[in-house]
Amino acid sequence: MKCMNCFLCVFVAAVLISPAYALVIMRDQTVEVAADQIIDDDLVAFGNVIDVKGTVTGNVCAFAQTVNVSGDIGGLLVIGAASSNIGAKSVQTVWAAGSNLFVSGNVSKNLILAGGTLDIDKNARVGKDVRVYGGNFMVRGEILGSIKGGVRKFTMAGKSGKVKIKADKTHIESTAVISGDLDLTSTDEPKIDEGAAITGDVSIRAIEPEGTEPFFFAFAPMLAFLVAAIKFVVLISKIIVGVLLIALFQKYVRRIADTLFKETWKSLGWGFLGVIVIPIAAIVLFGTLVGYPLGLLAIYMYSVLLYVSSIFIAVVIGEKIVQLFKKGAVSLYLSFIIGILILFIVGFIPVLNFLVRIFVVLFGFGAVMLGTWHLVREMRGKELL
Repeated sequence: MKCMNCFLCVFVAAVLISPAYALVIMRDQTVEVAADQIIDDDLVAFGNVIDVKGTVTGNVCAFAQTVNVSGDIGGLLVIGAASSNIGAKSVQTVWAAGSNLFVSGNVSKNLILAGGTLDIDKNARVGKDVRVYGGNFMVRGEILGSIKGGVRKFTMAGKSGKVKIKADKTHIESTAVISGDLDLTSTDEPKIDEGAAITGDVSIRAIEPEGTEPFFFAFAPMLAFLVAAIKFVVLISKIIVGVLLIALFQKYVRRIADTLFKETWKSLGWGFLGVIVIPIAAIVLFGTLVGYPLGLLAIYMYSVLLYVSSIFIAVVIGEKIVQLFKKGAVSLYLSFIIGILILFIVGFIPVLNFLVRIFVVLFGFGAVMLGTWHLVREMRGKELL
């Protein structure tokens, strides 16, 4: 009976919290921001094709099969798509992931790319640093800062600051201009054409390829792609759930995030107890005929809490990062998008991924339980329950 009361309290609390909207959300098969259109806010877009030709004064988060950006973006551009053409006239910082990423615009700050084919066109200009992780990476444009990352094949034909790249194959073409050190870690001997201008030191470290069974070697890339695709689908679904949760219950999400900020270690304690106690209680309830429905309810609540715990953790992580660059109130949507992308990237780091998952579950699980308990007590004190 206590489980049922707790469930009802959570439901009533969520319903009584009015929704608040702080950004523009566009969702359709084809989403287009026309060339003469101005969106004076942050934009989150979902669809099969997203085409941003106009002006968005805030941040843009776009998730689709194909994303084209040729307008002006006032803040951060976050893209998750199979194919992306980033030709923005102006944008502060770009974080993009996908199969094919083509950059031909003007990025005033940093550019972070992760995917299969990564191409920085000759017309592209990046004001600060570039970070890349993926397959084939080619630079033909101008990068004022450094280039760092790890790719399968690296081709340098443009201009940049210092370069520190780990790649299977590297080709520095004759048109390349590197204003700084060139630090290469490669399995094959790098090819540096005559005429390439490198002002700093050249450091080349060779890595001996490990022996691998032919069968596994042939199917390993396919398996890796399948795992990455599944993770990407899970990411998109979680982003949709998180955005809807914030849109419908923004005050509740804010309350849970504040609980995690103010009562961090209490949240950890509650999470540890909840993760252990709820399954045990469900097993005990399953042992009795009368308690069987309550056991099912306990398992359902447990699954929901496990799923949403990462959403609240993402909000907190993203908010902390945004506050490093921006003072005052921070959009929950922006915080969530940044936080969930960070957790997604960490998910590809084996040992760190395992540790982060444990802490995400414990802290997030506990914050939801503790924050909801505080809310229910307040509502009881005001005789709302």
